[in-house]
Amino acid sequence: MINTYFDKRALKYIKRKERLDKDFVWTNEDLQKFGNLNADLLKMQDALVDEIKSTYDLFSKLEKNGMSFLHGFKVIGNIFFEKEIINDLYELDKTTKKQKAIIDKWDNITWNTSDEIEAWQLIFDSLTEDFMPFSKVRLNQNGNRCWNLELSSNIDTTGFCSYFYHFLKYNKTFANCDLLECTIKDFTPGVKVVLNYDVSEIIRFSSCYPYLNADNDMVYNMLDDRCRTLNKSFEWTEKNIQKIMKVNSWLWKMTDEMKTELKKLQEVFKAISSSDPKYKNYSLEGQIEYHGSEANDIATLEIQKELSSRAAFHYWTLSCDEDRPELRDDIHEDKNLNWNFEVFRNHFTEEQQKIPFHYFMHTVFVDDRIYSFEDLIRMSEKDFKVCLEINWYGE
Repeated sequence: MINTYFDKRALKYIKRKERLDKDFVWTNEDLQKFGNLNADLLKMQDALVDEIKSTYDLFSKLEKNGMSFLHGFKVIGNIFFEKEIINDLYELDKTTKKQKAIIDKWDNITWNTSDEIEAWQLIFDSLTEDFMPFSKVRLNQNGNRCWNLELSSNIDTTGFCSYFYHFLKYNKTFANCDLLECTIKDFTPGVKVVLNYDVSEIIRFSSCYPYLNADNDMVYNMLDDRCRTLNKSFEWTEKNIQKIMKVNSWLWKMTDEMKTELKKLQEVFKAISSSDPKYKNYSLEGQIEYHGSEANDIATLEIQKELSSRAAFHYWTLSCDEDRPELRDDIHEDKNLNWNFEVFRNHFTEEQQKIPFHYFMHTVFVDDRIYSFEDLIRMSEKDFKVCLEINWYGE
């Protein structure tokens, strides 16, 4: 049964898969190809586990050697799919009709199933010094290294490594004949380090993301109504305005902290990449998030979790990489643009209007319609977090 939330292009490729698989017959040669790919992916998965542990060792040393802000970091490993031929075709100055068709085919097949496939991940927690529980299950560390998948009713069950099992089970648009075109060169392992992000072992698949089909999302609509209702009754008293000012000052303080942390990490990557090319092409990015840790009179912990999971924290980030070493804050580059305009400015005194407002104050509390002003004046400084994501891509 085809779910109604898919757009027309996705439906086209879902129906294509059903049509092609209907009359597909597996041959011994096909099964041998699958076996070889599984063996290659198992080697890649094992190498990924080693890389995750190596990354943990490196960042643990950094934490012990003065970078205490890294405390609680997590290492996330994944394997991504992109057909090797697509990159080659994109580099051509001119493509034929046949080549364009190949690009269109693989772009759509991959795009319409990427969220589900990329939900497979391995997470190593520095606090427990071990993989998280579901990651352990995925690795099947109790001896039986392979998962079982029945390719068709008349074929014996064949063992697959955890990643390949997940890839085959959750793809929506790869037909069997498409899978037979895949080689190990189409798969790329990746490791990153994250700090303070609300990392979940079970990533919600694309159909559950709140920013997709938001009009049909009952929780989103409830939070939107809640925000509008609370804002209508909000009183712009001097006490409340002073709390708003205080939250704004916390954000600027945390921005300075983030800049310091990113610069320290940048120096580390400059040093280690000069001797180990694996760490070249690094990318460092940070943002500020709020995660309420205590219930209050207008929000239970459950509501606070929903608020933080849907808020537009990612609209403001600081980043740098090997090609662009300077930390740039484009949003705040224009010193004449104060983000207190619209709602805030209307209730401020002339002196208060001169205080620079952080973009977070505008995008999260004005544009986003998730957090209300009533939520804002109940916020605690300890629940604001600097969140970092550290990637590297090698030479």
